[in-house]
Amino acid sequence: MGRALTVVVAALLVGSCSGGDDQSTSTSWGEGMTVSELAAVLTDPAAATDCELDPSGFPEMACGFQARDAAEALGERGDPAAVPALLAAVQDPETYNEASEASWEALEAIGGPEVVDGLVVWITSDPETLEAERAARMLGRLGGVEHNQLLVENGDSYFGCIGSGYSDALVMINTADATPLLVYLESFDTLWVYGPLIRIGGPGTEEALVAPFAKGWVTVEMAECFLNSGNPTLEQAAEEWAATHGQSITVLPGGGSPQWGSG
Repeated sequence: MGRALTVVVAALLVGSCSGGDDQSTSTSWGEGMTVSELAAVLTDPAAATDCELDPSGFPEMACGFQARDAAEALGERGDPAAVPALLAAVQDPETYNEASEASWEALEAIGGPEVVDGLVVWITSDPETLEAERAARMLGRLGGVEHNQLLVENGDSYFGCIGSGYSDALVMINTADATPLLVYLESFDTLWVYGPLIRIGGPGTEEALVAPFAKGWVTVEMAECFLNSGNPTLEQAAEEWAATHGQSITVLPGGGSPQWGSG
């Protein structure tokens, strides 16, 4: 692919920089290149093109910009065949920042089962990184209720009142109907879903939310989250628990805790 791909990329660059008042071109970057050729530029632009690692001339020749342009072109194509290369790019710490961001955007633009399946595999294998949190958040936009269990189980290292990609995803998926999440309040291991449930603020969910107080599962952090939720039923449960157990819980400054129905 080497020389032929370099010629194609060079021609595209020349076309984008040339032309006078009486001559213009609307050719988009990557036109005429296959998905596999664009993926090769994204994966290793220095090997696939004649880009400059330390450009001193046109910024378009910088390898990072070449990789970014390839990712954007893949997103515009919308071809699911590009998904593996795009997923690899966002997971590789060596990917140029601008190319990584463009790859995230391309994945969301392509969407579909191929992207969803890739996100599921990623979250399952490596759930606690910041990148996996971002993958979880994207799954919230592209996935559905069938992904609740995956998100709940892999987001359980996060305190319920602290925002995370997993919490955001559960809110997005269950905003219209929070009842599928209530079952997770019945296990101490998945109790952290009280955070997303407070953010959803679903009607009739208060009873299930306060039930863990009677089971002895509540911590000071959880009680403070309830106290600051803006929901009278949850606030009362927290105050009664604190009084009964001799605990001090704090009213936090505005914005310091998820609010009922804030989304």
